[in-house]
Parts: sequence; C-alpha cells; structure tokens
Amino acid sequence: MNDPLGLISGANGAAAMGRARSAAGLPVEPGQQGAFAKSLLSQIDEVSKLQAEAGQAVEDAMTGKRDDIENVMIGAQKADAAFRMLLSLRNKVQAAYDEIKQVRV
Repeated sequence: MNDPLGLISGANGAAAMGRARSAAGLPVEPGQQGAFAKSLLSQIDEVSKLQAEAGQAVEDAMTGKRDDIENVMIGAQKADAAFRMLLSLRNKVQAAYDEIKQVRV
C-alpha cells in the first residue's frame, strides 16, 4: 500500500500508528485533540447568544420597554456580522472538504 503522506509509517514507524498526528505530521497531545471542534462550538454558542440578545432587544424596542434604538441597531448589526463570519467559515470548510474529496490517492 502506498502512503504518500507518511501517516502510516512515519518517522517513528509502527509505534506511532496509535497516536494522533497533526497536519504537519507531528504527534498531537491527547488534550489537544478536538481543539478546533471545541473552538468552533464555542463560537457557534457565542453567535447564538448574540442573536438571542439582538432578538430580545428588538422585541423590547417594539414593545416600548427600550428607547435606545442606537444600541438595538448596534446589537443587531453585531449579531449579523457574527453570523456572516460563521457562515463564511462554514463555506471555507466546505470548500476545503470538497477539495480534499477530489484528491486522488
């Protein structure tokens, strides 16, 4: 079997097969596995929180509980910008995944 990336028989041979490796081929510590996923989930939670706060602020402004329209608009714009950034990240990850699927091994 051909191993062009060196993931199976790296510098440490068969002993390294059980350990996770980074994109650069370096061993990954067990605590670091899933760091990207944890970061992504925390950012999704943050965007969700911003959207909920903006929605509540708009609702309060419409019912008369708030009269500071400037802060309502700033909150809505902040939530919109965060959502657009998250959407852009999703599109980049999807494009990278599609490109990786096209690689012939």
